[in-house]
This record gives sequence, C-alpha cells and structure tokens, in this order.
Amino acid sequence: MKKLALLLTTLLLTIGLVYPGGAGRAAAAAAPAYTEIATFVEGNLLISPAKSVLVNGSAYVPVKLAGQIPGFTVAADATGVTLTGSKGSTKLNKDNSILYKNTNYVAFKTLLKLGAIDGKYASSAIALFVWSTEDGKNKSNSMLYAISKLPGTMGIVLGKKVYLYGHPGSHWVKSVQYVDDNNQNFVMQNEAGTEWVLDLNDFVDNTMYTMENIDYLKYYYNGLTVWTRNAMITDSPFKNFEKATIANFRPNPANGNLEMIIRRANGQEVPLKIEPRDDPSEYVEEVLFFKNPQTNFKISDKMWSAIREERAVSGMTITELLLSWGDPDEVYDGYVVYGDQYVYFINDKVFSIVNL
Repeated sequence: MKKLALLLTTLLLTIGLVYPGGAGRAAAAAAPAYTEIATFVEGNLLISPAKSVLVNGSAYVPVKLAGQIPGFTVAADATGVTLTGSKGSTKLNKDNSILYKNTNYVAFKTLLKLGAIDGKYASSAIALFVWSTEDGKNKSNSMLYAISKLPGTMGIVLGKKVYLYGHPGSHWVKSVQYVDDNNQNFVMQNEAGTEWVLDLNDFVDNTMYTMENIDYLKYYYNGLTVWTRNAMITDSPFKNFEKATIANFRPNPANGNLEMIIRRANGQEVPLKIEPRDDPSEYVEEVLFFKNPQTNFKISDKMWSAIREERAVSGMTITELLLSWGDPDEVYDGYVVYGDQYVYFINDKVFSIVNL
C-alpha cells in the first residue's frame, strides 16, 4: 500500500483544483489602464473623490486638485479651461490633459513647467508628492523616508481610504510618523474628520484593506454558484456542501471586518467573516467549492449523504473522508487522527474508526 501521507498530499492538491485557480490573484496581475494615486501637497494629503492617476507611467492631477497647489489658479469659460501658474498659462488640450471618470486631468509635467513647484512620484506608496517651499520639501522627504522603513508593501495604503478589522467605518491614511529605525505609526482620519494614530508595533498589514480589494472580489466572485465546505468554516450555519451563491462582499459597518455574503437557496443571506490574510481570495477559495463535489469526484448517493451529515463511515475513500471531516490533525502510514478519533485504512478505504 502506498504511504497514506503521500496520498493525502496528492488528494489535497487535487481538491484544490476545484477552485477557480486563484482568480483574485489574477486580478492583481492584470493592471488597469488607469491607476489612481494619492496626492500630497507640502506633505499634506489632499482628500478628494477625484484622485490623481498614473497613465502609462505619466502622472495626471485632477484640475480641481491642481487649483489647491500653491501658485496655481484655474479658470473656465466658453473656450475651455485655463490653468495659470507663476511661470505662465495654458489651455487644457489633448496634449496636456485627459478626461477620466468625467473629470478633467492635467499632466503633472505641465504643472512643473507652469509653476514654481517640484515633486516626486513614489511607486512604493503609489502617491504623488508635490511641494513649492523648503518646508514642504522637507515634510515630503521625511514622509518618503518613513515609507522606505515600512515592512513589505505597507506603504501602498498611504493616502488611501481603508477599512481595518476591529475599527468601525472607513479611515484615510494621512501620513507616516517615523519614530525610530524599527518603529513607525500611521496618522489616520476617520469619517468624522477626527485624527488618530495607528501604532504599527501592534499592527498586522493583512488586517487593512481598501475598496479596490472589495471591488476585485466582487468582480471575480459575485454571482458564482458555490458549495460550502464546513470543515473550513468556523461555526458554520450551513449544511456541509450546501449549494449557495456568492452575493456580495462588504466591510462590516460595526467592526470593519471584511465579510463575504452567501445567499442560500431560500434567499437568506449569511455574512461570513473573511479571516485576515494578505490575499482575501485565499480564504474564499478555502471555504468554498466552485464545482459540485459529488459530481466532480463521482461520489455515490450513500457516501454523499454521509459527507453532507459530516459523518465518517466504513468504505469511504480518502477523498470522501477529507470532504466529510476536513484535514486530519495527524497523518500516519495506514491511519489518520482527528482529535481522539483514529481512522484506519485498508486498500485506501476507511476500515474502522476508533474513539479513544
């Protein structure tokens, strides 16, 4: 008989193939034509529904935000929009501007020509920093240095509207406070406009997410038919492998937790907390099947009934046991352990179940 541990590993990989192949991660690889970026002027975040964008490596600033940069004025009349800086004026045209989401944007390189400003696009933060004074330059460089000390890709949330597990509502990440070589904090602003400090010493980067994360999940999963995998769902309200539909994703307004809404056949919508992790789609793919397991694994009605009732019975294949009880706590040659229950195999089928 082949070693059971090897069979279990192979079958777990096989079962993984019923998921949609990491669709959430595929979304990240397909970069959009327009990348929205945060805008900081003199070291301060400009909070606005219209954000600057990066298009083919070039930054564009909403005309409304350009008017908030020191030394610039914006005028509109029947002939078009004119932008004026300390070095001159120009009308917006196809060579120096774009239209995005029904909003006019001016090229940042045009702003540099018209005004006494300087700036830098920080790819680690997906943010544009603009300054016109020495103080603004120092504040910007101080923040950029603090960003460089952040672990991993945490800098990309700077200037973004985010949601945090355990914190109701949405929050803007306004700046990074550099404390010392090993410590930084985020200065946050909530929906009421109140600033507060997020201590990054006690922060895990996968407990923060953005509306873009939610939109990706909605795009790839909303409306899909699924089967619930109870072994992976804490306190599952479902019958094992109950057929249902992914209805939506949302931040819980009471605590900020990211939730997936599952619609049952009777129309009831059940929220499931997505456990914090770097890629939320991993949790979605762990707790749900996207193909009917009974059909996919050619399971008899008798064994399917036991699986649905989360029972282990003699004659089950290893696959059927995994579908019924999930991953075992321990794996040995010839038997597996679930808590105080020992399941023994002969010819790769359940022979006996012993309770100790």
